[in-house]
Amino acid sequence: MSWWKRHVGEWISVRAHAERKPPRLTLTIALGELPEGWARPRPHARTWVALLGLFCIAPFIALLMATLLRALGFGSPYEWLAGSSIAILSATISLFIGIPIAITINLWRIARLGLHRSTGAIEGLIALEFAPLHLLVVLMAVLIGGLFVGHLAADSYACVKGVRSAC
Repeated sequence: MSWWKRHVGEWISVRAHAERKPPRLTLTIALGELPEGWARPRPHARTWVALLGLFCIAPFIALLMATLLRALGFGSPYEWLAGSSIAILSATISLFIGIPIAITINLWRIARLGLHRSTGAIEGLIALEFAPLHLLVVLMAVLIGGLFVGHLAADSYACVKGVRSAC
């Protein structure tokens, strides 16, 4: 646990620097402070933003967990959630509105993107502040959203190829 505490507030950064003369590209990956010339954009990540993100994705995660439990033979949580129109509505809102909001508000607090241009050179930076709860919320939201979109794409492909049960 001390490793986590020691690195909280540091930055995970990928910096690319390209020059014309001599032609070269330098790619740097680092954990620590932002590279020289890049200022911290705003104050540190706040816990309340991560908790708000968790609140936004929690209903869909609850429905997903109930579905997994049903597949394992424990059907009562799924029956309870599927029987409640409020639970279905909140999971739907969480999927289509909550996931994008959770990703946006958490990345807004921990991400740093930038581009500096000078004579004969260009430098770009992508950096994330090491805030474990924020990173967890973003990872869960992207994973769940990606799996849902992938599921829709697979069903659409199967429908186009003539599998009527996928339509």
